[in-house]
Amino acid sequence: PRMASTARSLASHAPPTARARRSDTIVCRASKRDRDRARQCWLQTSNVQCVQTAAELALTTTVVCAARDAETFAKSVNCELLVAEDDGSIVDRVQGARRGAFAVIRSPEECARAAAAAASRRDGDVLVMDCVDGWSIIPAENLVAAFAGTPIDRALFACVHDAAEARVMLEALETGVDGVCLRTNDPAEVRALADAMRSFGGESSEKLELVPARVTAVKRVGAGDRCAVDAATNFELGEGMLVGSFASGLFLIHAENIECGYVNTRPFRVNAGPTASYVRAPNGKTSYLSELRCGSEILVCAADGRTRVANVARVKMERRSMLMIEADHPSGPDVGTLAVLLQNAETCRLVRPGGAHVSVAELVPGDEVLVVCDRVARHTGVAVEEDAWLER
Repeated sequence: PRMASTARSLASHAPPTARARRSDTIVCRASKRDRDRARQCWLQTSNVQCVQTAAELALTTTVVCAARDAETFAKSVNCELLVAEDDGSIVDRVQGARRGAFAVIRSPEECARAAAAAASRRDGDVLVMDCVDGWSIIPAENLVAAFAGTPIDRALFACVHDAAEARVMLEALETGVDGVCLRTNDPAEVRALADAMRSFGGESSEKLELVPARVTAVKRVGAGDRCAVDAATNFELGEGMLVGSFASGLFLIHAENIECGYVNTRPFRVNAGPTASYVRAPNGKTSYLSELRCGSEILVCAADGRTRVANVARVKMERRSMLMIEADHPSGPDVGTLAVLLQNAETCRLVRPGGAHVSVAELVPGDEVLVVCDRVARHTGVAVEEDAWLER
């Protein structure tokens, strides 16, 4: 669905004749694997503390170890133990059944053999790609393509050494590998991967509760330094970023992917407001808009609360006329009010309950818009408990 949305957004920049000629185009996905599917993780380590950390963070309880370490792990931690045999096969320590095999990729020929064997693998048999010659992205893409038409339980994993490498593998050829096998003896790398995996489906994904807030005022407030955040991905209809003046409540600001006729759409952009505004970041954190720059991670949010992580391609700061929008806090009048400053432009939009967008130029007191509430104070973007704090 996101591919189709992107295709429509790109088509909006084409001449009218081209748009008409391509209006009946259908974008199809050949792979049986949705990129929003839940991914799996195995941990290959000789450090018991890494296993304990992975279990505490609900990252994984599946551990791949050498035969010499199996007895130690069995006595000290509660986990599913898989033993890596000398021939590359991966065997369940308790049941003795084969669970998969490592495929060492040192050359194009070895990659081609692994790809050719994808269709003939047994159900439940995991192929763990292990690239050792410095090439990893192209081999990963070749194997993701080879596994695209196979049943999902014939999984493709990739050996990784840190969270950054895991993300590359999980995004290879868009749909990515089905899981990663983290090789580390450092608990810090386990924690980093647990954070990264929240972006890749399943119960660990961050899903937010958006609630309606009633608008009480829309006022012109003069000019300010406005940030337009351009992402390295296109936004879908109903998606945007969570922005606000107060950490206690952030407004869902819709992306500039709505046709208006006066200017071309910018399907990658959110007109997010002044530099001092809070913006929701991944893993429950917030940032100031002034802190975002090329490469920063942002949290893309949909009207139904689904989220995904994207990177910033650039941030444009320009002086623009601003509006202040105030709304009642959904928790009640004793909690206070919410506010956000946004550019005074028809292309700047919020989101109504149900997912419809509304321009700030059309917004009036009494309208309802979607917000995320968070009754905590913030210190350097991290939620902290305070006995008394006030935002106004």
